[in-house]
Amino acid sequence: MAQNYYFFLYICTVKINTLLKMVPQILLKNIKMLFLTVCLVAVPVFAQDTIPVNPLFLPVVFDGKFSDDISISLPESPIQKDTNLFPILQTPIKSLKKGETINYLQRKAYRNLILHYPNLVKYGLKDFPDSVEKVEEIKPNIFQSLFSVEPEINTGKTAVDQSTRFIPKRQYWTKNGSHLLQFQQNYISKNWYNGGIGNLNMQSVQTLTFNYKKDKIQFNNFIEWRLRFYTNANDTLRNFRIGEDLIRTYSDFGVRAFNNKWSYSTNVEMKTQLFRNYKENSNVYISSLFSPLQFNVGILGMKYQLEKKYKQNKYKKTVISADLSPLSIQYTLVTDRNIDPKRYGIEEGKKSLLDLGSTINAKFVLQFNRHIIFSSRFKYFTNYDKVIVESENELNMALNRFFSTRIYLYGRFDDTNGLVRDPDLGFVQLTELLSFGFNYTW
Repeated sequence: MAQNYYFFLYICTVKINTLLKMVPQILLKNIKMLFLTVCLVAVPVFAQDTIPVNPLFLPVVFDGKFSDDISISLPESPIQKDTNLFPILQTPIKSLKKGETINYLQRKAYRNLILHYPNLVKYGLKDFPDSVEKVEEIKPNIFQSLFSVEPEINTGKTAVDQSTRFIPKRQYWTKNGSHLLQFQQNYISKNWYNGGIGNLNMQSVQTLTFNYKKDKIQFNNFIEWRLRFYTNANDTLRNFRIGEDLIRTYSDFGVRAFNNKWSYSTNVEMKTQLFRNYKENSNVYISSLFSPLQFNVGILGMKYQLEKKYKQNKYKKTVISADLSPLSIQYTLVTDRNIDPKRYGIEEGKKSLLDLGSTINAKFVLQFNRHIIFSSRFKYFTNYDKVIVESENELNMALNRFFSTRIYLYGRFDDTNGLVRDPDLGFVQLTELLSFGFNYTW
């Protein structure tokens, strides 16, 4: 509509210019100014469906201000026509300098539009609130979520719409890990009626898993580092002692045999520790880095692996794996001359021991839900003259992804020649721990 109007305006302008040549020069300026004012006002009247973009027109939301200074104040009544309010508009046009005519016409057009057509201004300052409520910024509190229990969400839906199902890119390598740092402090006063000594325990467990699976090939790798300190007031030489220091790696390589559960496998296990561990009230240490260093290699064995998931609870699952190696090699090495090798079954005067026998490595994991997990590791080795059995059991009850309570029980049986038999437990060795602290799994 606006385009037709401007075309009509152009035709009229051509015709009027022809007629104006016959009009005296004095009258010509006033006629042009009146004609231009009427044209500027008529556009928003006849073309209300068009948004004006010319700076002569008011913005969609009028705030009482203009892009150019027109030096006028709006009257209280939009229809008031007191020209005394607009002294600058009374300036004769002939007194304007060259280049100021356009500014004068803009101001004149604004005045006419404000006074005679206030209904064209759809929004003004009166349509908006006087003051805007300031939004208070809430700073995040990371500690608030640390001690909150995470609810378990189970929708109960088992079917998945195949049309909207997301199919990820196939990955042959998978990795995950867990990091645990827990403390236990026990204070007992000197006059405690049952006696006893206060102590402080700190335990750190770091684990990493890297697994590869493609077609019939499987390659699994597991690394863990366990370290536990505790204070001992009976030791006058050191403020703390090492209760557990273990670096262990376990890798197995397998080729699927049948039933997707059995595979031909070969496994390698390595164990050592990082720090020196001293006897109580003595500078004689009983273990250090690579003293002892133990290797166990299972040759051409079989591996059974089962993983069961439950549709009723997506977090519940059972994992069972067992490596059976009828032919295996166990090698023990003590590199430090200051450590007695007989403590680890090595004959006096030698630094290493090589045993041929059979090995069984088994693992059982039962995840009850998202927060409670029970895991157990079992190892059995024999050279048909001695037996070494290890049983490691752990119950992890997580409050959330950051904190958990942990019950740990580690039992060991070793009747190697040269080891001292305990009068109460015999060749059985036990360690038990109940702790609470930081726990993170990814």
